[in-house]
Parts: sequence; C-alpha cells; structure tokens
Amino acid sequence: MVTTRPCTAACVIDGSLVTLTFYPDNGVLRIADPSGTCIRETRWHASWRALLDEFRDYHEETAETSDTARGVDDIVARLGKRPAPAMRDMALA
Repeated sequence: MVTTRPCTAACVIDGSLVTLTFYPDNGVLRIADPSGTCIRETRWHASWRALLDEFRDYHEETAETSDTARGVDDIVARLGKRPAPAMRDMALA
C-alpha cells in the first residue's frame, strides 16, 4: 500500500528557501515559498528518494560549474526532462 501522507523537505533554490511537498499516492509535487504560497505544482512519477536525489544532483552540478541556479522554473524543467527511474529504484512507504 502506498502512503497518503505527504513527504516534505526544505531546500534553497537560487538563494530562496522553498518547501517541497510530495504526495506519493498521486505524484503531485508542490513547491512553496516560506509563507506557504504555492509557487509551482507539477507531477513526479518516481519515488521521494529519487526526487531528493534529483535536487541534490542539481545543486552539485551548479556548484561544480560555478553556474548560478536559475530558480524554480529551471529545476522543474529539469525534472520534466529526466526519465523516471526504473521500478527497481522505487521504494514503497
């Protein structure tokens, strides 16, 4: 059975604190500002762990290249371009 409780994490994108809220039962990913206002809502069709790995990789790549992150729109576009990980990489809660 898949959990209906959301997974949440806070991170910094382009110098701004945001909150990630992922609902594994329907794949909704919400990115909100510190006041709780939804900045962007999209879908993620893989696990919470895979999502965190994508954000970590994004941060490491921009740090290695001394490139500045282009904000929420850039990371959401990146998520849309990545193929979903294989089912073997998914974890059930």
